[in-house]
Amino acid sequence: MNNDTKSTAYEEDEEEDMLVSQLNMDISNQYVVFSVESEEYGIPILSVQEIVSLPNLTKIPGSPEYIPGIINLRGKIIPLYLLRNRFGLKSGKIDNNTIVIITQIGSDKLKLVGFVVDSVSDVISITDENLSETPEFGTVAETEFIEKIGKVGNRMIVVISLTKFFTEIEDKTLENTRKSFK
Repeated sequence: MNNDTKSTAYEEDEEEDMLVSQLNMDISNQYVVFSVESEEYGIPILSVQEIVSLPNLTKIPGSPEYIPGIINLRGKIIPLYLLRNRFGLKSGKIDNNTIVIITQIGSDKLKLVGFVVDSVSDVISITDENLSETPEFGTVAETEFIEKIGKVGNRMIVVISLTKFFTEIEDKTLENTRKSFK
């Protein structure tokens, strides 16, 4: 066996060890990372039901700008929520290439909501020592839905708290949207 073959075999073993260690990691520290504009955000993988391309969208007359409509995903009616609007950004184009993260929200009664995002990049583990508290911005920025800031290498990922994400008005609007199509 020459040195090139030994090197390749060693690299393959190292990759396999990394995959096995990732499989054995605590899933509660794993986050689905997505982008809105050029920023990265994360939500706990345990809250994500699935990630899909936008199925047929049914628009709801009179619904607020941040709810472009609802989708029927295997018999479940799921309202969509534009994260660009929540973050004060200009709305993007919604078409068949639009990515939707289906999440479970709520503590008492779990509800499904689809988050429209620009892209989904990966699933990463962020250990507790790499999670920082949200800095204080005073009254200038609305940060109550930011749970922590994750540091992974050179990346900073804003970890979103799904229990604090929706305002009371948004929560009622989403619930009413869901109820009107049951």
